[in-house]
Amino acid sequence: MNLEQLAFYFQDHWYYVTLFFGVLILLGSIFNWNWLCNPVGKPNSQRYKRSSRRVIFFLLGTVLIIVSIWNMTLL
Repeated sequence: MNLEQLAFYFQDHWYYVTLFFGVLILLGSIFNWNWLCNPVGKPNSQRYKRSSRRVIFFLLGTVLIIVSIWNMTLL
């Protein structure tokens, strides 16, 4: 499968990609992964504490999973 076929496949089935990233972000927030919940050296990194970042990423992952499952059932 070349890159053009792969790109065409993911254009038609984009909900698999959102499901994958939703699960990844959800697991990262649950298991408190450093690369997700502790962005040291980023601008405005002190605006939110680690626990509030975990809640935000948990909600984002949940929304991505819900949207991808919702689109799987509609299509």
